[in-house]
Amino acid sequence: MTTLQDRLASLGHTLPDLGEPAANYLHHREGKGLLVIAGQIGTPGRGALDASAGRAEAEVAALKLLAVLDAAVGGDLGRVRQVLRLGVFIASSPGFTEHSTVADGASDLVVAALGERGRHARAAIGVASLPAGAAVEVEALVELVS
Repeated sequence: MTTLQDRLASLGHTLPDLGEPAANYLHHREGKGLLVIAGQIGTPGRGALDASAGRAEAEVAALKLLAVLDAAVGGDLGRVRQVLRLGVFIASSPGFTEHSTVADGASDLVVAALGERGRHARAAIGVASLPAGAAVEVEALVELVS
């Protein structure tokens, strides 16, 4: 059985350590066959970036999100039916218009790691600021196998 760690290693990535949530919330919550993954940020203190650097930060945030997913399913990818939705929040100025380019950093990694089960609907939303001065935050809704 191929694990998420194996798939990511083949892509040149390693799952990061999760640590504790930064405030009074959980990394994930499961109910009625759905897994809600709390927003995971890229590198703290990066702030607004150009589209290329933002895309890389979206990948960093998605890697953290995948670490939460892996922990939630106990390393058993067989429990993942499909990723339903990603929400990608991007710290940006009012004139910034390349939200989709930035969000593709997260989407591309999730699909590369999970294959067809990783294909998802998505919202890419520009915001004035994010926790810890991050440039990108990614959240997910995942359907699990009952």
